[in-house]
Amino acid sequence: CMARDGATQSARDFIAGITAGASSTIAFQPLDVIKTRLQVQDEVDASRRRYAGFARGVRKIIADEGVRGLYAGTTPAVIGSAVSWGAYFTCYNAARRRYGAARGEGGKDFELSARENFYAATEAGMVTTVLTNPIWVIKTRMQLQRAGTLASGAGAAAERPYSSFIDALARIAAKEGLGGLYKGLVPSLVLVSHGSIQFVAYEHLKTLAARRRRGVGDARGVDPSQAAAFGVLSKLFAATVTYPIQVVRSRIQQRMDVRSADAPTYARFSQALVQTLTREGLSGLYKGMTPNILRVLPSSAVTFAAYETVTKLLASNDD
Repeated sequence: CMARDGATQSARDFIAGITAGASSTIAFQPLDVIKTRLQVQDEVDASRRRYAGFARGVRKIIADEGVRGLYAGTTPAVIGSAVSWGAYFTCYNAARRRYGAARGEGGKDFELSARENFYAATEAGMVTTVLTNPIWVIKTRMQLQRAGTLASGAGAAAERPYSSFIDALARIAAKEGLGGLYKGLVPSLVLVSHGSIQFVAYEHLKTLAARRRRGVGDARGVDPSQAAAFGVLSKLFAATVTYPIQVVRSRIQQRMDVRSADAPTYARFSQALVQTLTREGLSGLYKGMTPNILRVLPSSAVTFAAYETVTKLLASNDD
């Protein structure tokens, strides 16, 4: 990630990543909101749950909060997605170029082994996760605060909702310190495997397609439609494997001071994982999976198609 060579390419990667991440986030924000709210529903008694599934949950949010409720937390979501994808693509491709250079492979077109692609994706994911964790804490809390405030008893009424991204950042830092902004970091770091798995699968599919089409190892020669399809396939695999960790992370990051007095608390990754399994079974770790799949599959298609398109446009402008 710290490689100095390829500065122009890194700038293209960053711009393409920001564009791709922001566009997909805005398009699919309502699905992310309902997913997050379903994830933190930990009531064993189904009659006490605010949202009875995906479709009914969407209708209830609109009834209680209006359409704007489906866009709760949009500002931190866009900021986080733009920074994450921009940093991720930049670090990932810088790492790939570094591994390629170490093997004596230069130029624009080169192949890496699955292991090298995995290392590059993991490196990029670790850097991006540490950089953006505070943004995701704020996003989770702002997505939940309407539901949390409505569900709270009178004792929690004094805890006012966050009015903006900056307000949330300042209040979390003041009340909870740096630790509050880095809640859920452990599951987030574990979730780096999600991006690594997806990118290894994505690069493998790109390589196979390029070889079949041209008979050479140009893994960068895919068109936007292929990039979209490969993004969907690679995301589906990675999402299914890692989704339970996302549920645990959301539960750790949520704001505890607006929950009912008898609600369970989640302090650590292992404790939250065991408590969820014990109280709710395996199904508890897959709450919100339906809107998640509906969100991440087309979102991944948009992201990768946009990334490949913007990268090619920027490259053509340099020719």
